[in-house]
Amino acid sequence: MDAVDHFSQQGFIQFLAIEPIEAGGGNAVIRLTPKPEHLNHNGTVNAAVLYGLAEVAGAGAAVADMLDVAARSYTVVKKATIEYLAPGRGVLDATGRVDKAVVEGAKEVLLAGSAVEVDVPVSVTDSQGAEVAKVEFTLALRARRKPQ
Repeated sequence: MDAVDHFSQQGFIQFLAIEPIEAGGGNAVIRLTPKPEHLNHNGTVNAAVLYGLAEVAGAGAAVADMLDVAARSYTVVKKATIEYLAPGRGVLDATGRVDKAVVEGAKEVLLAGSAVEVDVPVSVTDSQGAEVAKVEFTLALRARRKPQ
C-alpha cells in the first residue's frame, strides 16, 4: 500500500474529510474541499480545521517514506507555530516539505532505537495559489514504549 492510500485510511483524515493528494520524497500535499461543518460564523474555514489540515501534511511529509518504521514508532507534534495570513475559502491545499536526507536520517535514528525531532514547514494555499496560513512544526518521533 502506498502512502496516499495509507493516509486515506486514517481516522482523523476521514473525520476531517480531507484528501491526501501526494505523499513521498519528503513531501505531502493534503486537500480540503470545505463542507459546511468546516466553516466558521464568517463563512470561511475554521482556524482549527486549517491547523488540522496542516498537521496532517506536516506529519505526512516526515513519515511517508518510512511507514514501516513509523508503524512501530510514536509520532507527535512537539511544537507548532501558525500564522493565519488570509481567510480560507474554497479548496485548500496544505503542503509539507522535509529534505529527503533529513527523513532518511530520522529513519536511521528510529531504527537504532533512539528518538529524533524533525522540523517541517507547511504552507496552506487556496486554489488561486494565495497563501492562507504558514505553519512550522517540530515533530517528535521515538520508539513506542512498552506497556507497564
